[in-house]
Amino acid sequence: MNEQPGPYAANKPSSRVVAGEALRRLMLRPEATSIAAVVILFLVFTALSPQLFPTRLSYISIMAVAAELGIVSVGVTLLMIGGHFDLSVGAVLGLTSFVCVVLMRDFGLPPIVAAPVAVAVGAALGWANGMIVVRFRIHSFVVTLGTMLIWRGILIALTGGFPMAVAIPPGFKAIMAGPLLAGFRMSMLWFLAIGLAGTFLLARTRFGNWIQARGQNEQAARNLGVPVDRVTVILFMITSALAAIAGVIQVARFSSVDALRGEGIELQAVAVTVIGGTLLAGGYGSVIGTILGAVTFGMIQVGLVLAGAPGHFFRTLTGVIVVGAVILNTSVARRIAKSRAMGGFKRDSSAADAAIAGNAATAEIRPAGSLAKEKTR
Repeated sequence: MNEQPGPYAANKPSSRVVAGEALRRLMLRPEATSIAAVVILFLVFTALSPQLFPTRLSYISIMAVAAELGIVSVGVTLLMIGGHFDLSVGAVLGLTSFVCVVLMRDFGLPPIVAAPVAVAVGAALGWANGMIVVRFRIHSFVVTLGTMLIWRGILIALTGGFPMAVAIPPGFKAIMAGPLLAGFRMSMLWFLAIGLAGTFLLARTRFGNWIQARGQNEQAARNLGVPVDRVTVILFMITSALAAIAGVIQVARFSSVDALRGEGIELQAVAVTVIGGTLLAGGYGSVIGTILGAVTFGMIQVGLVLAGAPGHFFRTLTGVIVVGAVILNTSVARRIAKSRAMGGFKRDSSAADAAIAGNAATAEIRPAGSLAKEKTR
């Protein structure tokens, strides 16, 4: 007996419909803005400096800029998704760099001991930020603005305003910031490893779900049993610990620390996070987008130098891109999110997933009203 075709077998999705639905879903991703920024900037700087920009040396310079900033930005991204800000990460980076230098230079500790202690000090500074926020219910912007000034003032007092140099063992320098393959630095490997860990934490763990729930609606998260205060404190600790890791990498790279180490990186990290698609309101974002946002920052800095642009153009172009990213994230993405799925696909349906994955032969499109017809049979 011949098997009769299903009632919707004749309505197979065309390749154009499948491609359109895949593009629509891509535009819903928080990484869409950063992908667009990377592509556009690559084309622009390639056109401006065709002999200099699309080369291996340029890519090495871009990743050198992106790595240390990106490590700090991963923590800032997780914190912003959780609905908070941290303006003290630059001061934490500088102060923990000082701790690492002093432990090696004045106390004679090996780097394998001094570096973890510096990271632990960073986590403790983050714990202090988090505890003030959750205990006194003060907005994190105000709290971290204050602690930024405190940590920076302590660093200036301890250094006397002068740089402090230290001898770094070659092995430690090689592990933290030495050459990798084809001229790239180890800091790039640290950056990618931390970025992947942050992505896994956010997308594949219960704690990642708690982060997003807390950022979307704190009271609703509490009602669902999410330990909001504990999540908040841990997020501040992660953010400051990652800033400390970036500080240790800079100590290994420059063999010194100064009173202004890390100054301004807090605003750059927020800019990278916004370019990466994280909403300022919290509850939505992507670590992968932040990785691309850090690469965008590196491309701007290196590309403008190669194009011979004045130094102030870096800040100007960065500001333009940040404003544009906010506009895209809050308006264009919102309009696309309200759009109907193409070709009759139900939003986030398994049929659309199968079609986009290349299983168009087995995917079915349900015409409008088909579900109601089925229920009446």
